[in-house]
Amino acid sequence: MKWLYYFRSPFPSRQGFSAYRFPGLLVHLPLIVTSALTGLLLCGPHAPLRPLIVLWLVAGVYLGRDFTILCHYAPPLIILGWGAAFATLVKGPWLQQFGRQHSAVVLGATLALGALLGWAAHRATRD
Repeated sequence: MKWLYYFRSPFPSRQGFSAYRFPGLLVHLPLIVTSALTGLLLCGPHAPLRPLIVLWLVAGVYLGRDFTILCHYAPPLIILGWGAAFATLVKGPWLQQFGRQHSAVVLGATLALGALLGWAAHRATRD
């Protein structure tokens, strides 16, 4: 399973020249927080969907790593990452209410997030 190579390390090595050195955690943290909070607020109200919160956290870590690479080449994306984290905190009550009312949509969004993560893993490891 070659695509598992994508998941071998959530945070890349900081040795040598690397796009991961800067901004590093400056971008990782807001995306991890955004993804984890979104998953918690959407899936939390539904007991059967609670295990899917883990998928949101994993996606935040690994897609955050990929976003960090983009931010190395486009620093304004750092502001976008922090803006997303702030928006999630501000809209938290709305997300929680939405999650309570629309469990099918939440499940669909979570599955779409899983598909995006799978696509990123496939794309990163293709020959």
